Amino acid sequence: MAHVKVARRSMSKEEWISLRAKWISSRVIKKSFHLEGWEIREGRQVTEMNYEFYSDDYKKIQDGEMFFSPDGTVFLRNTVTLPEELKDEEVWFQFTTASEMIIKVNGTWAGGLDPNRERMLLKKAEDKTTTFLLEMEGYNRSKPDDERNPETSHLRGCRQVFDGGNFVVINPEIQAAVYDLKILLDAMQCEYINEDVIELITRETYAALNYVDYEETDANLYEVGIRKLKEHLRTTIFENKDYGNIGNVALVAHSHLDIAYYWRKIHTVQKNARTCLIQLRLMDRYPEFKYCHTQAYTYEMLEKHFPEIFEEVKARIKEGRFEVVGGMYVEPDCNLPTAESIVRQCMYGQHYFREKFDITVDNCWLPDVFGNSWILPQILQKSGMKYFVSNKMSTWNDTNKFPHNNFIWKGIDGTEVLACVPPTHFISWNTPEQIIENWESFQDKESCNETLNMFGYGDGGSGATEEMLEFMERLPNIPSLPKTRHIRGDEFLRENLEGNDKLSVWDGELYLEMHRGTFTTRGILKKYNRELEIFLRDVEMLSSIAALKGYEYPYEIIDKCWKKVLVNQFHDILPGTHIAPVEKDALGEYKEVLSDLTKVFEEVSAFLGLHHPEGTSKRLTAVNTLGWERKEVFFIPGQFDVKTTVEGAFTQKGTLKGEEGLWVSGKKIPALGSQELVLGERQEDNVAWYSFIDGKLETPFYRAHLHEDGTLSSLYVKTDKRELVEENKKINELKIYKDNPGMYDAWDVLENYKEREDQIEVVRPLALVEAGEVYVAFEVQFKLKCSIWKQTIKFYKDDNKVSFENYVDWQETNRLAKAEFNLNILSRHAKCDTSAGTIVRETHKNTTWQQARFEVCTHKWVDLSEHGYGVALLNDGKYGVSFDKTQIGLSLLRSPIRPDLNSDKGIHTFTYVLMPHKEILEDAGIIEAAWALNTPLRFYSESKEAFEFMQIEGNNLHIQAVKRPQYAKAGEKKLILRLVELKGERGIGKVSFKLPIYEAVKVNLLEDALEEKDYSIDENSLEFKYSPFEIISFEIAF
Repeated sequence: MAHVKVARRSMSKEEWISLRAKWISSRVIKKSFHLEGWEIREGRQVTEMNYEFYSDDYKKIQDGEMFFSPDGTVFLRNTVTLPEELKDEEVWFQFTTASEMIIKVNGTWAGGLDPNRERMLLKKAEDKTTTFLLEMEGYNRSKPDDERNPETSHLRGCRQVFDGGNFVVINPEIQAAVYDLKILLDAMQCEYINEDVIELITRETYAALNYVDYEETDANLYEVGIRKLKEHLRTTIFENKDYGNIGNVALVAHSHLDIAYYWRKIHTVQKNARTCLIQLRLMDRYPEFKYCHTQAYTYEMLEKHFPEIFEEVKARIKEGRFEVVGGMYVEPDCNLPTAESIVRQCMYGQHYFREKFDITVDNCWLPDVFGNSWILPQILQKSGMKYFVSNKMSTWNDTNKFPHNNFIWKGIDGTEVLACVPPTHFISWNTPEQIIENWESFQDKESCNETLNMFGYGDGGSGATEEMLEFMERLPNIPSLPKTRHIRGDEFLRENLEGNDKLSVWDGELYLEMHRGTFTTRGILKKYNRELEIFLRDVEMLSSIAALKGYEYPYEIIDKCWKKVLVNQFHDILPGTHIAPVEKDALGEYKEVLSDLTKVFEEVSAFLGLHHPEGTSKRLTAVNTLGWERKEVFFIPGQFDVKTTVEGAFTQKGTLKGEEGLWVSGKKIPALGSQELVLGERQEDNVAWYSFIDGKLETPFYRAHLHEDGTLSSLYVKTDKRELVEENKKINELKIYKDNPGMYDAWDVLENYKEREDQIEVVRPLALVEAGEVYVAFEVQFKLKCSIWKQTIKFYKDDNKVSFENYVDWQETNRLAKAEFNLNILSRHAKCDTSAGTIVRETHKNTTWQQARFEVCTHKWVDLSEHGYGVALLNDGKYGVSFDKTQIGLSLLRSPIRPDLNSDKGIHTFTYVLMPHKEILEDAGIIEAAWALNTPLRFYSESKEAFEFMQIEGNNLHIQAVKRPQYAKAGEKKLILRLVELKGERGIGKVSFKLPIYEAVKVNLLEDALEEKDYSIDENSLEFKYSPFEIISFEIAF
């Protein structure tokens, strides 16, 4: 027999106390009546609150039988009559489950059960009801909690053994003693508590337990010992004043609820209702209890599907105990959406709260998002939110400790909001260790004397528990702990941040040093999101213009489309950190939005006299919805003859993303206007404008050396006499890195990802495949381990851009694909697009702060410049980028396996474009070109009149939105014009319209009138002041 090493020692006092506390816990229930006679019906939810059932009706279920299927829903019912011995008692329903149950009793929503709680109050002692109809709906997700807890993972995502539950009577004396012992057990194991205090707590708790005779069978005599135990704890510990309390911690109850994650949005409807119902029932029993809840979408779903619960919530909101926090529609990712999307999150959220509860929420509550863009403070402040709450930077950073908890956050335009990033995690349960850890970790003690501690279970909802509230009542009586108080979230923000001139200022983005892979994971969602953000802009613009001419503005459709896009910007949907069915749902909704917007666009275009071209059309009208003239190479989709030309332009038949059409260059399209295109037939062959021999290409702009793998070892700009490629390096290097970040696979990219690289096989070496009077194209095809990658490289006759069009059948596992450009540029800084301004980031790694930013978020472009010259890289749907000295690395695709084994697999198409420039970035047309790459021109048959509506002076002002006011009355000729300054300039702006202006009012982002009068109108023009990166909105009446 093998020798087994056995550790022999006496039981410690702490272990002895824990053991006896468990013995006492076993006596909490003084009466119990087991329930039988249950009926069950199983199925699965297919749409919101609609089910596919596995049987025609309910059937009997007995103890010991298996129930639940993965991701399944069960309905249980039972009619129970109380036995005589329970009729005059306070009775609880006890049912242990790993699922999430919402429960009706006699037709009324009564409570909820889940892995965090197993009892709910059935009736009070004075309630003489004796017969109860129990109806339960339970959801059981198919994935373990998050695979962090091996002790409980087996309970989730599998079939469960049915145990019918019990009606029980609780002994309140013993239950109170159990809470006393639990909180003291936690305190005596807390590393932050003074050793003398721990010795006191351990000694006196040990002594108190000796009052209890654990073998006593007489309940009354047993309770005598319990009362003596409690009295001893009270006099020796809870009322001990020998040790002072250092610090102040505010306790705010909340429940973070992921709209989708390891579950679909349809399941969140019940999760949300269960969470709210549980908190409402706690309010019934704890008169001082207050709870805060975020996301207008969750209230909207509650109102739609659980109106009775919604009315209870509404009453508690009015009372002040159910607090609405976070003025957004959902808690979105705050890196990937554009500024206008964030504006709409605020607008739809705040308008809902105003309409339903008559409140404007003054805070943004985003505890779980993966970093926060620098553009947020301005948007929040102009949406009625002067406070900002987040969390992950202080608890999840992998390299540097974020230096503040209560501070001022200064945004890209200089706008300031008052910010709180609590020092400990937003999911906690009011243990002494958590409370003192929060205070010890609090970094702003010199400017604030109170720190925020959020408590309540989250991610899947659930919220506060009875134990958390009982702990909260006992915390003030634990020697040496910080002082605690239970308050509302807005109360904490107002009392600690408002008017506090000692707060430090953080001027920059709130970058999370983790979850960097979310900039790239599930690229298809990011692609759709960008296309729909831009399509929504165009549809709103044309619909608003048409409404001035009598068109009925499609509020309902546009609101529905916006809300679908906003919900799918939730911070576990758009970033890609979810199970496969969530992506399927999102893609389905994106396609619905695309279909609905297309119908509106066709209808409003026709109203404006713009019709889809017929195949025989000889004249077309190109419409430009951007605020500046466009002169880039553009693509007209459709069937054209190879000899088709456009008068006054160069043309070439070709394809774009698999669609046939005509490429055109040399034609200018006016800003916010239209240009007639006259089609003709080419009378003579093209004159050669390039040469290509042995990999050496020469065009009017470049001399380039291309290699068979699509890389370029030289790209010499003839007009500027500049070599763009760093010596002995290459650009457009496709790299496939092994990407194994660990537990948070879809979320993370590790700093050392470049250490392991796959070899790429060139199966079709670079070859010239197209040549015409617009561009010359080369194609190369690669074989990866499991994927095929085809790339087309285009050089243009009349444009200095170089385009890289990619078609990928991506089937890799745990890989990261990047395109790397080693540039002949000396710069310590790179510029990146935020969608509403420019952020500058270091390219060197001198400090740990710079080292941690090895992957950052951009939008439509990045740029690396030295004095007098620069190179920009534009894209049509990518967000992750890295900088390393002279190298730009654009992240293209990932393939994580958790939480979805097949994440990102499938067909991907995307384009990135290299664009050198002599002028500074802001004057070189880079920003305009990036918008053009992402905003297609619209083509129609010949229009009777030119499309013209307004003109803007200066290319630095971008039209972020043109929309009809949210609450405009029928017949009112009004629109909202929203501009953003993109280049960091200050000046006077002017917008001229084709219609006379009756009135113009400056408004905030909620469309409330402002008192500011730094603007004027003159017949058909509006003149106004603007500052760097400012977002400006006007309501204009015509």
